[in-house]
Amino acid sequence: MKRALSIAIIILMVVGGLVFYNFLSQMKRGSESVPISETYTFNRDWLKKGVILVFGQPPIDYLQTVGAKGTAWSVYFSGLNDYDRGYVNSLHKNAFIVCSGPPTVQSFITNDEKLKMDASCRDIYGNPIKFLGSDQYAMCGNNPKWQEFLMKRFEEHVNGGVDAILIDEIGYVDCFCDYCMEAFNSYLKSHYSNQELLSLFGISNISSFNYRKYLLEHGATSEWDDPNPKLLLEFYKARYSARVAFISKLIQHTRSVSGRVILFSGNLYGLQPNQQIYLPYLDFVIFEMPITPEKHEWLSYLKPLPGKHITTYLLAEAAAPEKPFIAFPDVFDFTVISEDEWKLWGHWLAEARMCGASFLLPYKAYTYGGGTYTIQADKISPYTRFFNEHSYLYDNVSRIAKVAILFDLHSTLFNSYLWKAYSAWESFENLGVTLQEAHIPFEVIYNGDGEFVNKSLTINDLNKYSIIIIPKNYDLNDEVSNLLNKYIKQGGHVITMDNLSQQSDVVSEIKAISVDIGLETNASKDVGLMVYEKGGSLIVHVINYKYDTQTKTFASQTNIEINVTLPGNVNPAGKTLKAINLPDGSEATVKYTIIGGKLNIIIPKLNEYLILHFK
Repeated sequence: MKRALSIAIIILMVVGGLVFYNFLSQMKRGSESVPISETYTFNRDWLKKGVILVFGQPPIDYLQTVGAKGTAWSVYFSGLNDYDRGYVNSLHKNAFIVCSGPPTVQSFITNDEKLKMDASCRDIYGNPIKFLGSDQYAMCGNNPKWQEFLMKRFEEHVNGGVDAILIDEIGYVDCFCDYCMEAFNSYLKSHYSNQELLSLFGISNISSFNYRKYLLEHGATSEWDDPNPKLLLEFYKARYSARVAFISKLIQHTRSVSGRVILFSGNLYGLQPNQQIYLPYLDFVIFEMPITPEKHEWLSYLKPLPGKHITTYLLAEAAAPEKPFIAFPDVFDFTVISEDEWKLWGHWLAEARMCGASFLLPYKAYTYGGGTYTIQADKISPYTRFFNEHSYLYDNVSRIAKVAILFDLHSTLFNSYLWKAYSAWESFENLGVTLQEAHIPFEVIYNGDGEFVNKSLTINDLNKYSIIIIPKNYDLNDEVSNLLNKYIKQGGHVITMDNLSQQSDVVSEIKAISVDIGLETNASKDVGLMVYEKGGSLIVHVINYKYDTQTKTFASQTNIEINVTLPGNVNPAGKTLKAINLPDGSEATVKYTIIGGKLNIIIPKLNEYLILHFK
């Protein structure tokens, strides 16, 4: 449980540092507003999967060179000002959109010292919580004064002419102030009778109960020392409920006063379960994603550069298939990635695009500890041009997979105990990497908790796959358990990771089931494969993960043999198989054979990334 607390602290530090730099860099700018251009039309037509955006305030020619649609995390960090408004106007005149990123926790976004003190978060001892160990405070989302301040600040962003607002620190909940204690009491009163409060939690009088004092009386130094794990669980439910309620209120209020189209995004860090609870309120997601194990040793599934993140993208697609997702390394990762490693950004774009997502490009992005990070336009433009010119290979496709991992929000968010929730999430992420490295095509099926995310499984969802895998420590409700039993009776196969001694055993379990998973290959674990169907044809993505940190390039892999089972409606007879290479777009013919309904391909050489498709 202390491990989970460390995670929460690190997340706060990550997202906070990002906006701190931008705030400092704009403190001297003016504060007067400039009228919104009357000729600009706000719409959501630009919001498409695979859209390329740039972090910061790049010049127009940078955006044009990289083929971006606009910017994100770019303006009004310290409030409305003429400098940023002029930048917004210049982008709109050139048909670019602007997505701002207002902080919701950092006290440095206001000069009101009384507000800072009155609305700051409090630790278990009642002391103000400092933000990132600095002289600034972390601010409480349950404090009505801070809520009022944020509503006015969001109104300013609308008046400043932004197309969308990215809510940063959207999930911050670490506070023991009186308002938070009152919110917890209200939650308990609405969910439990007086008799239940006494029998389950030892609370004899909810009106006088104070969770912070209760913890201190038991010698606790944080909520994780609560002697009653069930009460700790309810405390986190109350925290999340209150935060979600405010975020919803903040978005609704902003929309009501905007009088025009205004879209919302949120930094759902790592797409972790306690961040997914805000998904229903967002139009799209731009989120920081941990990349390197050097800076995130508590994330066991992370691999060395460039990392393997297919599972995260598949989870995003399963959770909200209609919404665009755009990933971005957190600011800790910038400390171990040099600007010379520009090929990593092409790789991350390729990995995201082959999964239906996108990746944010940095222009003077804050680096934790100081400095900025920029990907040079001339370096990354061949990659962005590649994806823009070959969008037909990414749009309106259907992924081929016979295996699915079940993601259950309740099991990974709360479970029967919080430590089990973290273990279940860890198992889910590790399982995805295991399948990816074993070249077993898979997808994710999503089951919401019915409270924060109202997305329920159906038997049709399960029947799309031959094998369903249940990660460790899941706490499935009766409805899902009954669906799985029905699925098994209809001939489906379920693998429960709790029944296996090691994570890697899942591969042999899958192979022992008499199901054609659709793909066989001699490729190493540092090759990623994904197969799609489109219009009676096949599209095969092949990506190289073998990155050399010394040479800052990808080591070529040779003679990769791939056997793909052809779907019944796919007949490549008489067609030419082409391989398009990233980033130069060079195209070569690849020989293939068809034996027993299987397409056999040998790729002579893989550099960074290529797409196989029939013409």
